[in-house]
Amino acid sequence: MLFLIPIFVIIAIILAIDFFYFSDTTLSEEAPNKELSQKIEEQNATQNYLNRYIKK
Repeated sequence: MLFLIPIFVIIAIILAIDFFYFSDTTLSEEAPNKELSQKIEEQNATQNYLNRYIKK
């Protein structure tokens, strides 16, 4: 049973490093806004193309 303690300690250290250094909570909140703005830009570009070349 004593040989399991170092394994648990190593796993706890790895999980702590993963949690603190690689947390992406701010990225996940900003990602939908970026996707939404990109879709709006694509719609505007498509509409501008249609207005300029097709409807004339």
